[in-house]
Amino acid sequence: MPAYPSTCDIYRPFDDATPTETGIECRLVPDLVNGQRSLGLTWTHYIEVPSDTDVRDACTRSRDTSSITYADGDEIRIGTTRYATVWVEPHDRDGVMAFRRVYLLRHEVTWPEV
Repeated sequence: MPAYPSTCDIYRPFDDATPTETGIECRLVPDLVNGQRSLGLTWTHYIEVPSDTDVRDACTRSRDTSSITYADGDEIRIGTTRYATVWVEPHDRDGVMAFRRVYLLRHEVTWPEV
């Protein structure tokens, strides 16, 4: 099982006041360069979470087109930083090291009052 150094909360729908799931183990990775270079999708970070995590994206592609339509998938919060879920990708589905990679687009940072 991979090591997860952090935790996140999942909000469904995006911007909901109450989290759907809390304390989900995750590993946050900045990935702006690859997210800007991709064809069709854009992301700033990704997280890796256990394979049984219920996290949902909302990108779709209509029939007979290669255009991606963005909608707000789940909101992921790590600390005070908010992210929109762009894409969810399972890895090693039936293996011992199974996990989900969740591509994220940073939404905003809420700074604590001083």
